[in-house]
Amino acid sequence: MTGNSFIDDGHDDFANDKEIIKERKRQAEFLRIRDTSIKNVVTAFNATTSSHRNLKHFLLHKSVATPFVFESYEGRWRNREFYFCIFSYVSAVHAGRVNDSGSDYYFAGVFDLPKTYPHTIAQPETIALKIENLVTRADVDFDDAKKFSRKFHLVTKDRQALDILFFNKDLDRIAEQPQAEFELNDKQCYFRAGRKPVSIEEADSFIELAKILLEVL
Repeated sequence: MTGNSFIDDGHDDFANDKEIIKERKRQAEFLRIRDTSIKNVVTAFNATTSSHRNLKHFLLHKSVATPFVFESYEGRWRNREFYFCIFSYVSAVHAGRVNDSGSDYYFAGVFDLPKTYPHTIAQPETIALKIENLVTRADVDFDDAKKFSRKFHLVTKDRQALDILFFNKDLDRIAEQPQAEFELNDKQCYFRAGRKPVSIEEADSFIELAKILLEVL
């Protein structure tokens, strides 16, 4: 060392620190799962990298606090193109003197619809939504899609128009992914397979949901 210069001798001061080693292994495994999950989705749809899109006009995406798009792709399924991305957001927990924060990653997709839909949002049915519906009576059910109606809480700005657009569509197939969320906004559909962070299993669910929605809608 001369003056203020510094020569890195390759020495790792934490090489024998068990907690540091454990955290490094955890982080390496987290990145391996993330990258493998992304690769699986990219492969399933023969996708290529794409520029990022502004998704803030979708309420389901806007509800996520400050989402950051990590990577974007354009894929194809049965002659229909669609966009998907992996976005992240930072969560923080404050408990006394302990501050813990970290980033999780999630898949989201968007594709164009052949017709214009009234603004519609479908989410997994929960007890909270059932209680809310006792007051609002906003949840829409479909006699010819009972599985879908049991699994999802759906609200729309125009029930009559939606009935016509959904006529003869096999909505019950969407119930195969009961944690799915999707939003129809004009001529686009935004969707997520759920609210769990990226994993091999979540990637598989996203792949199947994308295929179903692209075939049904």
